Amino acid sequence: MVNGNNPKSQRTLLPNVLVLEVTGQQAQFTLPCLDSTAEMTRKGILVENIVWMVNGADTRIRGNTFLVSLEESFGGGNYTCYSEERALLNHTLVLLQQVGSKRDLNCTAQNYDGGFHCYWKYPKQSRWTVPLVKAERVRPSVEDTRCITNASCKSFLPVARAIHCDLDTGGNGITCRETCPKPEETQLLRVSVCVYSENFILEDYSVDFYMRDIVKPDMVKIEKVNATMAEWSYPESWSSPHSYFPLVSQVVVGKNCKKCGNCTGRNNGQMVTNHAPGVFQFEIKKTKILCVRIRDPLYASQWSDWSRHRVGKKLRKKKKT
Repeated sequence: MVNGNNPKSQRTLLPNVLVLEVTGQQAQFTLPCLDSTAEMTRKGILVENIVWMVNGADTRIRGNTFLVSLEESFGGGNYTCYSEERALLNHTLVLLQQVGSKRDLNCTAQNYDGGFHCYWKYPKQSRWTVPLVKAERVRPSVEDTRCITNASCKSFLPVARAIHCDLDTGGNGITCRETCPKPEETQLLRVSVCVYSENFILEDYSVDFYMRDIVKPDMVKIEKVNATMAEWSYPESWSSPHSYFPLVSQVVVGKNCKKCGNCTGRNNGQMVTNHAPGVFQFEIKKTKILCVRIRDPLYASQWSDWSRHRVGKKLRKKKKT
């Protein structure tokens, strides 16, 4: 089946979708049309009457096997075999994957409610197809939960106890939701995405995480209470009840903080707890820039993006006429 050490391995990604892990060296891979002589006999097909098409184009090749030429990143495609009467016998989409080409996914969540978003970057400018996304809790003796694209590759259809996923409009991200999230996680979430280019090159993206590792609250909206007092509340998207899902604020004050991230080097900021349920207040006596971000105090998860606000801004005096 394999000449030399190329391909290194093969696996079935989906029915009629074969993935060959290739090294880039020149080799040939033997692709069968029908599985056995018994199947040909049952269908009344003679070996010499089997014809092949590659990517919709006729070839002069006949027989039950087709030698796929592998060299560098070439050899992938749609391989179809017919009877002499043009009756479809079998078809295989051959995808090539470079050895060691697995990539990481980036995932984030607004809260602990079970929803999360993952995104990836395509390695080159090309048209890409997403044939498979798999999202599951990693635990033994439980059926995989997964989402598989429909024929149009526009959305994902849940199967069994699926973590439901939708493909983003741009095609380089997915939004998923676990139907029964648990506050206390004991099993990792595992997300895997397969995409392939118009040249039939497969890219694998995968990541394992706990929801608590990827939670990043939305930015807070800072409001003015009076000339020296500012107030902000929990984001509307944050999990409730707030007594069970608390937040803590980090506050940095500066005179000329054009970007909040530039001010944290000189001042690590004050940690502010709730003034009232879900509400924070902070007093500044002089005109200064207030920078605020929030996170879960019970676990070292991600901080939100900074919110910037000027407190105690003085009114400009009108010029004398």
